[in-house]
Amino acid sequence: MKIGARTKLILLLVFLTAGIIILWKPLVSILSSPEKVQSFVSSYGVLGPLIFIFLVILQVLFAPIPGQVAGIAAGYIFGTILGTVYSMIGLIIGSYIVFILSRKLGRPFVEKVVDKKTLEKFDKLIERKGFFFLFLIYLLPALPDDAVSYLAGLTKFKIRTLMIISAVGRFPGFLVLALVGSGISSPNSYLDFAILATMISVSVIVFLKHERIENLMLNIIRKVKRKL
Repeated sequence: MKIGARTKLILLLVFLTAGIIILWKPLVSILSSPEKVQSFVSSYGVLGPLIFIFLVILQVLFAPIPGQVAGIAAGYIFGTILGTVYSMIGLIIGSYIVFILSRKLGRPFVEKVVDKKTLEKFDKLIERKGFFFLFLIYLLPALPDDAVSYLAGLTKFKIRTLMIISAVGRFPGFLVLALVGSGISSPNSYLDFAILATMISVSVIVFLKHERIENLMLNIIRKVKRKL
């Protein structure tokens, strides 16, 4: 007996809902620092990479959780190259699920998972401005790229195109985060301490001034767009 597309979608929704209910608080706690991620992932031994990839998928689906900690943890646990690879695998799978859910379930679903301010700021803007605008959202820091992915799924762009834009745009950021994480894991280094202190300072500034930074990044995107 074949399972229809509608049944598969319902099963996926049930699975995700159960995941949110069961894993939300533990997930937020685990992703609060690279050390906690390492402790959690390491406890699974050889399955650690798969568990980490699953954490990244959940991070993408649960848009309010920032991806910076996961990106740094990837380098901290696995090193720069493997950390970037595992992060990108989780990112690609998570983004694909987000795009499919948005496309299949439509705007009512997206309005429930994306906060009102993000909806008001980016709604309709993505499709109207085109591929390059969406690429810059993924590329530049401090923009809500996970939440924007839900909105991107509502556009007429092909899923394959959205996947490419998302992966290419986010790759530099995840590479840098993995480099930072790899540096933090090296003991007795003044440079590593400086990097960690800088990352903490930047994170605090972004948290406190996130709306101003978002508006600044959007203005940069608009100026670049006009010149092209």
